Amino acid sequence: MKAGRILLVKPAQLIGGNPMRFERALAPTRALPYIAALTPPEFEVSIVDDSIEAIDFDAPVDLVGITSLLPQVPRVIQIATEFRKRGVTVVAGGVGVSSVHEELIGHVDALVLGEADTTWPILLNDFKQGRLQKIYRAEEFFSMNNMPLARFDLLNQENFLKAKQAASGHGISRISVETSRGCPHNCAFCYSSLHFGRTLRFRPIPDVVNEVKKFPGSYIFFVDDNIGAQPARAKELFRALMPLNIRWVGQFSSLAAKDPELLDLAAQSGCMNAFVGMESLSAESLASVDKSFNLSQGFGKTLGAFRKAGIDTHVSLVFGFDGDTSETIDRTVDEMISQRVHLLYAFILTPLPGTQLHAQMKEEGRILHSDYSLYDTFHCVFRPKHMSPEELENKYWEAYGRFYSPVSIMRRFSDAHRWLGRQKQQAYSHNLLGNIYFRKFVKHRLHPLVGGMPKWDTVS
Repeated sequence: MKAGRILLVKPAQLIGGNPMRFERALAPTRALPYIAALTPPEFEVSIVDDSIEAIDFDAPVDLVGITSLLPQVPRVIQIATEFRKRGVTVVAGGVGVSSVHEELIGHVDALVLGEADTTWPILLNDFKQGRLQKIYRAEEFFSMNNMPLARFDLLNQENFLKAKQAASGHGISRISVETSRGCPHNCAFCYSSLHFGRTLRFRPIPDVVNEVKKFPGSYIFFVDDNIGAQPARAKELFRALMPLNIRWVGQFSSLAAKDPELLDLAAQSGCMNAFVGMESLSAESLASVDKSFNLSQGFGKTLGAFRKAGIDTHVSLVFGFDGDTSETIDRTVDEMISQRVHLLYAFILTPLPGTQLHAQMKEEGRILHSDYSLYDTFHCVFRPKHMSPEELENKYWEAYGRFYSPVSIMRRFSDAHRWLGRQKQQAYSHNLLGNIYFRKFVKHRLHPLVGGMPKWDTVS
């Protein structure tokens, strides 16, 4: 007999007070399948993605677990309220919940703060014994040894893009795999070092390889903040991945461009795309958030190093730093177009609670409100220095739209075959389709990373 029935919920983001819904997600997030793997087998577990499928609030469950980033926190409260009305115990965790947990404590039965690797099993045992505590806090960071394999098998596979080569009972096209946690940097606007620490922790490479082998045919996304943070270990990992014949994408620091061997091994192991957080081309702006290392060798050289290795580079930028004006934003986008960056991820600077940036802006009286559904990096929630919040938002979408204009797209793909990488045809198609996909989102003033493919007839 099972000890209880658990429903794990990925909440949607609210738009105008209502959940934003998608027809299908590009890929599942790793959090809930991993939490399911941490759950003792005596419990029956199911997972629901609120952004794709409706939640059955009358489902016969004993405990609901919700994990959330900051923009989904208002929806966490809605979901918790509905289940608690029905006498169901609700617990919540995740980076967003942890950052504003004092505001949530009255809306749920228990909070999981920090990493859940060790606290989730303790919480479940307390729940079974009828002695649930209000707060479960990880007292130390998890070593990443002996991590269970995430339970992607519990997901409704119809909710995600399909892999061409379904194997081992799965057909999901993109799978998230974790190989490390922590970030040695302490960028003022970023959550990472705050929640995962500044000391790098690594999962044993054989464990990573074993998980990747479970998903042949899937495009692997390594979710590490910086997969090349410790070059010697990264090279060992890449060598271990080479026999698997996979395709993958990962996040790299711009500093990786100084290590040609690292990038060459990454490419040989199947890296098709590198996500590089440049954030700004302004030395003043980068210095203001403790990220000056990004310009240590210049943007053009950084981009060139990845391309020389055969890796296409996707660049992220942040608009709204104190040094930003309408003119500097235009010049930055001009440079992205000139350098033929294939995919650009642009964001509006967002003072996330708990970060140095939030503390500074709060002290300066520049934060406009605490409607966390708008803390999604494409709404302005603070007073910029050189323009109004509305002007920054309008300039953001104008600049983003210019990058994804038909003329700009055609220009950067006119000679892409020269440097796109070892799997040129696949990379060309992947990036061209990505540009078309991003253009549609930007036209609707939606960020391409919101999580899936919207029902366009419901998007204004």
